Amino acid sequence: MSPKIKTFKKIVTTSWLLVPLLFSTNIAASSLEVLHWWTSPGEIQAQAVLKEALLQQNVDWQDFAIVGGGGESALRVLQMRALSGNSPEAAQIKGPDIAEWAKMGMLNEVDNILPVELWDKHLPNIVKETISYEGHYMALPLNIHRVNWLWLNKAIFEELQLTAPTTWNEFITVAETIKKAGYIPIAHGGTTWEDSLLFESVALSLLGAEKYKQAFVQFDESVLVSQDMITAFTQFKQLYRYTSQDMQGKDWVDASQLLSDKKAAMQFMGDWAKGMWQASGKVVMEDYLCVDVPQSEGLFSYNIDSFVFFKKHNNKIQDNNKRKFVETLISSDFQRAFSIQKGSIPVRINMDMQSFDSCSQKSYADFNSNELVPSFSQNMATSSYLQTEMSKIISNYFHNDKATAEHVVKQLSLAIRAVNK
Repeated sequence: MSPKIKTFKKIVTTSWLLVPLLFSTNIAASSLEVLHWWTSPGEIQAQAVLKEALLQQNVDWQDFAIVGGGGESALRVLQMRALSGNSPEAAQIKGPDIAEWAKMGMLNEVDNILPVELWDKHLPNIVKETISYEGHYMALPLNIHRVNWLWLNKAIFEELQLTAPTTWNEFITVAETIKKAGYIPIAHGGTTWEDSLLFESVALSLLGAEKYKQAFVQFDESVLVSQDMITAFTQFKQLYRYTSQDMQGKDWVDASQLLSDKKAAMQFMGDWAKGMWQASGKVVMEDYLCVDVPQSEGLFSYNIDSFVFFKKHNNKIQDNNKRKFVETLISSDFQRAFSIQKGSIPVRINMDMQSFDSCSQKSYADFNSNELVPSFSQNMATSSYLQTEMSKIISNYFHNDKATAEHVVKQLSLAIRAVNK
């Protein structure tokens, strides 16, 4: 556990036990305040589906949205509110961070809201493992995103008579052709987590699932500093010259717009990008295409959206709202409507996918047949603190033409060891 998290845990635990609520909780009887970072066009449309579904259950979603695609800003705000004793009823928390908050005794067990049998019946094992802590479900999963997608602007590929690259050598050849034609080969935002996502896609494709998990889940130093990892960082660095390099202060939404506007030909991004294009009227297989990241066929890097419920003063209305919240989100009708807007796939098993587009149908099939790995760039393999530190190192290497792969693997290994000691 990181020093910052240890300190935060100690402070929050003490605050939770000793400090009375500092802010009034006298809010409307049917309201449920939710902290999240869904602020892109597709995410807003998906959120509207959720709000409407809850409203029909007489639950008023009180929006507490924090801008920032990776969720870093939202988590900082959540920590401050928790320290003040004024945590929201629910918050978007995922991956190992669920256990970190559960260890502090601040979360309600979700399996106390609805019977455990309901969860066991409808959720895949990997999802149940992700949201569990000490034998209890501590979070409510909404959907599953695939991270290792490569998106293509169909018009550019047809104009240049290109086919989707399936190897990294093919990718470089395609990127050179696109660049010479005056288009940006790779739409890429200016945030550290996007650099980390791009590296993750490369590393997974070259390391394979087993070594990827050894490096980024088990933090095996022998893999972190191996020649295979050096090769992955070297390949990652080769992509820089093909990216949209004037994106300082801009994020994945701006990068996705470049692809949508036919200014860029490709983008490495999770399928939440599809939700954004859909919101702007673009149609999959007509305007853009989805393919596996080169050399990653059979691999699925996942990101699971989930909510946790914070312990508050005893309030029957709040408890009733939480029950309705859980019942709504686990229903197949909501799962379908929400994921179609979000660009994701339902978290429930045995869903009828006929109403979904071909990319989501492929994603759902791949999730059930491919080798699954947690996305470290999306906080699914590490705590948010460690993920942030790793992303800084990866990003600094990507943007520093003097940095070497041999040096960065040692730097990354040392940082992971320091945080985990």
